[in-house]
Amino acid sequence: MFVRISTYSGEADQLVQGFESARNELQQIDGFSHAYFCVDRASGKGLTVTLWENEQALEASTEQANRLREQATQPSGATIDSVQHYEVALTVP
Repeated sequence: MFVRISTYSGEADQLVQGFESARNELQQIDGFSHAYFCVDRASGKGLTVTLWENEQALEASTEQANRLREQATQPSGATIDSVQHYEVALTVP
């Protein structure tokens, strides 16, 4: 399992709306497993965590993920602060 973690700055409700609009397209990407969108309403910070079945799926999704992030943040003027990729080394049920 591999994960992409991206961080954002912007108005929380607008960020949530932007990422809600990307939900269906994200779910259609080959190798996609799960996604979480988290916000800190007080600071205007947000982050997405997307999980991918394997490293190949993570890498193959990069271009689509870049486009979806831009589409989700553009209407609100939010910024994409960082994008990082990790291997999931341990899970705890």
